[in-house]
Amino acid sequence: MISFGIKYWFILLLSITVASVGVVVLLYYKNKALKELSKFQRSLLMMLRFVAFFLIAFLLLSPFIRNLKKITQNPVIITAWDNSGSVVSHADSLELAEAISEEKAAIEKELAADFELVSYTFGEEPQTQNDLNFNEKGSNYSDLISTITNNHFNQNIGALIIVGDGIYNQGKNPLNMLEQVSFPIYTIGLGDTTVVADARVQNIRVNRTAFSGNKFPVEVDLLFSKLKNTPLKLSLFQDKKELQSVMITPSNDNFFDTKEFVLEAGSAGLKHYSLQIQAASNERNTKNNSAGFVINVLENKQKILIISNGSHPDIGAIKNTLDQQKTYEVSIFTEEPYPNDISDYNLLILNQLPSTGKSMAEVMEKANSNRLPLLFIVGNQTFLPQLNILGQGASIEPLAGSSEEAQPVYNSNYATFNFSEELIEIIPQFPPVQVPFANFEMNPEFSPLLYQKLKGISTSKPLIATGKLEGQKRGFIFGEGIWRWRLFDYYQNQEHVHFNELINQLVQYLALRENEDNFIVEFNPVYTEVDDVILTAEVYNDAFERISSEEVNIKLQNENEDEFNLTFDVQGKNYYLNAGHLPLGDYSFSADVTIGNETFTETGSFTVVPVNVENIITQANHTLLYQLANLSGGKFYQPTQANELVNELQETSKLKATTYFQEMVNQLINLRWIFVVLLLLLSTEWFLRKYWGIY
Repeated sequence: MISFGIKYWFILLLSITVASVGVVVLLYYKNKALKELSKFQRSLLMMLRFVAFFLIAFLLLSPFIRNLKKITQNPVIITAWDNSGSVVSHADSLELAEAISEEKAAIEKELAADFELVSYTFGEEPQTQNDLNFNEKGSNYSDLISTITNNHFNQNIGALIIVGDGIYNQGKNPLNMLEQVSFPIYTIGLGDTTVVADARVQNIRVNRTAFSGNKFPVEVDLLFSKLKNTPLKLSLFQDKKELQSVMITPSNDNFFDTKEFVLEAGSAGLKHYSLQIQAASNERNTKNNSAGFVINVLENKQKILIISNGSHPDIGAIKNTLDQQKTYEVSIFTEEPYPNDISDYNLLILNQLPSTGKSMAEVMEKANSNRLPLLFIVGNQTFLPQLNILGQGASIEPLAGSSEEAQPVYNSNYATFNFSEELIEIIPQFPPVQVPFANFEMNPEFSPLLYQKLKGISTSKPLIATGKLEGQKRGFIFGEGIWRWRLFDYYQNQEHVHFNELINQLVQYLALRENEDNFIVEFNPVYTEVDDVILTAEVYNDAFERISSEEVNIKLQNENEDEFNLTFDVQGKNYYLNAGHLPLGDYSFSADVTIGNETFTETGSFTVVPVNVENIITQANHTLLYQLANLSGGKFYQPTQANELVNELQETSKLKATTYFQEMVNQLINLRWIFVVLLLLLSTEWFLRKYWGIY
């Protein structure tokens, strides 16, 4: 079927037909120079010229041919083999690994004879490799499913075969991914499902940064299986020195417990700690009895400047909390004159400022010139239009009315710093605070820590939020009356530990001054052995405008004093360095950049720690594999039933080749034979004219 790429083609087609006839008439009809030619010769030349001219004009109409192409797609069978360490974590691991590899080769050989076969291995991430080595340090079933559905979109997938132990310790629950799956999943369960005696460190919650002289809490979740009435000792070590210990006696065979330790931060530097549960005599897996963590202890004494629009109990509550920490020095000003030099402070807290009588323009100018982190506490005396003009990352548009009561709701997606489980549980019980009756608009780089709950309805309005504005930290408390939270905490617990944690975490994040000079290097104090060690840098000129025209170099040094010289890549106005996976241990670095005639240097240290998530849980979870198969229309098999699975796939009538028709569009002008025909027509006409003596 021929179609055209322009409108009103039929009119143009008629026009070019008439034009072609006109050209032929002008050249050959009643032409006295052609009177010697016979009627046949003249007709032949007229026909050749007409066809050639018509064909050229016809191609200018962009004609194309539509036709249907029949495509047959054979069913695709995808196999995915668990390559994580937990699969062979039990006795005779070498023999088991060899047996699984042989089974893999046998299954795929039989399936490849009848189907199009695609093979994956997976652990931390899926790979299309063929060899199993069981060295992966994590198991991510959800990433496997997402990768397969994305890579094989619109293909005729007959079935997915997952061979593994059902243990996932990374990513989402794979059962929640089944809505993406339009094909059956068959599973083969590896590993041992026997419940055995086991004591394990399940999770450690601790902030990775602390200040010298302060105390910091460590929470550890513990799980004991088949160890009822067996007393075991839990010890906390710094390096190899035992600091604290506690005895735990499980009261049942599936006993969960949480313990908390409070530690002194001590001197500055990276501090390595570990938690160790005493091994029971009948434990088979003792690798999950211990876990480590690293704390980056900073020595800087933090100077906090609080400027308030008069005395206020909120300021008293914050000061009482900070005074309990040895590393905070708090100064409060409730009236002018304010300090002239604020460059030595680490954080400026403005309570109910700017107000109608105090614009705070001069103070804000000093804060910005010194790149000083700010915490705004918004109350009834805050002059919101002036606050909006300052452009500090939040815009508040007042509505009818002055204020309303809001209770706090914790944002579980907040990732800047962590709270303890106890604080998260008590936050919704805190008394309401007075917030502006207004609409709130936050800068995209800000993240709410707490939301507002108004009249029993949780909203997306922020109550406490933090973020960065042009590299400077900012925080907002959009409510007045947080002193009531402190009193409530004491009424409930006879101490202020939860309120203190909230304020300390917020202030510690804001007051921790990153290098606010012309050169800033950002990095994590702790990386795991499976993480890429990534560092970023920012370079500013003397006007604090970000630039990326200079070269940033870095020298890494490990514990053995081996040095590695690297150069940052430029990405837009940022500098980026991916050092890849580094061996375990402590590292120090020195980075430098030259701006004009001045060289700036940044130093720091970090550590690379091992990952043992595959050793935490080694009991196979065949229930998960059964549910994956059953809910997707597949079937679960034991390893000894692998031949039954192959036979079922080969014999089932559901796995058939699919046939569909695809519309193909080809433009005539792209066909080579059209050019050959035109060349032949014009050449023949030219030859005959010459041969018959017409010039």
